[in-house]
Amino acid sequence: MENSPALIDGLEIVEKRLLEKDRVFTVGDVASITGYRTDEAKQILDRLIAKYDCKLKITAEGDLIYDFGDYPHKRGERTWAEWRRGVRKWCWKVFMVLFKIWIAVTLVVYFLVFLLILVAIIVASIAGNKDGDSSDTGIGDSIGGFFKTLWEIFESAFRWQTHYHTTHYHVDMYGYSYREYDHLESPLNKNKKSFVASVYDFVFGAERVEMHPLANQQEAGAYIRAQKGLIVVPEIIALAGWKGGEAENFLSELVVRYQGEAKISNQSLLYGDFTDFARQQTTQKETPIVWYWDEYEPEHKLTGNAFWRNFWIVFMGSFNLIASLIFIGIQLNPDQTTTNISSNDTAIFIVLGWIPFVFSVLFFGIPILRLLELGHLRRKRKMANIRKRVMRAIYQSDKEVISLQELKNTVNQANNLEKLTEDEVSKIMNEMIIDFYGDIDFDAKGQAVYKFTRLREEMQEIQKLRGGQNTDMGRIVFESN
Repeated sequence: MENSPALIDGLEIVEKRLLEKDRVFTVGDVASITGYRTDEAKQILDRLIAKYDCKLKITAEGDLIYDFGDYPHKRGERTWAEWRRGVRKWCWKVFMVLFKIWIAVTLVVYFLVFLLILVAIIVASIAGNKDGDSSDTGIGDSIGGFFKTLWEIFESAFRWQTHYHTTHYHVDMYGYSYREYDHLESPLNKNKKSFVASVYDFVFGAERVEMHPLANQQEAGAYIRAQKGLIVVPEIIALAGWKGGEAENFLSELVVRYQGEAKISNQSLLYGDFTDFARQQTTQKETPIVWYWDEYEPEHKLTGNAFWRNFWIVFMGSFNLIASLIFIGIQLNPDQTTTNISSNDTAIFIVLGWIPFVFSVLFFGIPILRLLELGHLRRKRKMANIRKRVMRAIYQSDKEVISLQELKNTVNQANNLEKLTEDEVSKIMNEMIIDFYGDIDFDAKGQAVYKFTRLREEMQEIQKLRGGQNTDMGRIVFESN
């Protein structure tokens, strides 16, 4: 029936119901609506979850539910909020490029001014050496070396990237190890960060390592192939850290992407079956499988520069700001100045006053605005890393009931990481206990305990299913010419 007119007609009927009023379906519902067989109804639902976001759920009686949410949302289609964020992000990128060009031009002007000053000093030094009848050996080489250095710095001013694509691991003050980019090297010292890159990072902040857009899909695919083609929702959460119903929706996406099937076991376990996808013949290296808790969130840095590097950048920017204010003051108060510049020389005041002033306001204003948001971002990042640690303790434990004290002690076993308090663990647990189908209860002493009965049952059941799974392709019995 695949791609048949009957399938297309049935799909249109069910999709119309979906868009008008119905949001939740079973295979029986679709069969009743269309009059098709249940296997045909299943094909229609597979087409729908390929087109719309869908959460796969199981009832207490073991029925598979296709939940399309409060309003059908097409896969990959951005919501209005996502569209606004995208527009803001695009505008910010355009502004960054334009302002980096402005910074580069300003730096070049600075270097040209400094060049003239240095040349004047060198000429005066040469003249002094001749008058004193002293040797000028090495002066020519020094001038040549200076021009070479100047050209290298001039060239680096127009490198918009402040880092390489390679990364290294860094440990923050809490003991969390995270990846960060290797900074662009200075043309003068390969062991130091480029001064121009430092200026860009001073204004816009050091860029954090970003995950590949399809990293979760690649990782899930590698995990499915390594686990004989079977996967359950808790494993999806443990791989990517999904919250709420995100994992159920991601499972339906995987079913579509890798042509799998959502199944229910005899013990009412919902799992994804990707047997065909898991059969492999090549020996190519799979995507590394990294658990959610093994990759801590990168730090939010204001500049990522050393103290003295920031000091000289501030000094340079302050010099520019003060000079611009002097020219603006001359224009606004012509009677109070003794210069020969006329207040009518508008071009001079624009070039030497107002343009540098606007530049300086942006140069210092952007980092100040980022500084105001930095505290919130760092607290959010710290809580995300705590969530990783707590999730690891829950997922790797074999207990169905864990007390708050036990959970805290397990999390704090890592000697190199910050010690968490019960309040911090409790706060995270209140947010994430639903993700692993847990419940909060109290023991005889009135202490909080967390029950994960369903999680343990699901993990045991999926291991049994894998025990009877065979993804061996066997020997070749036919070969075409």
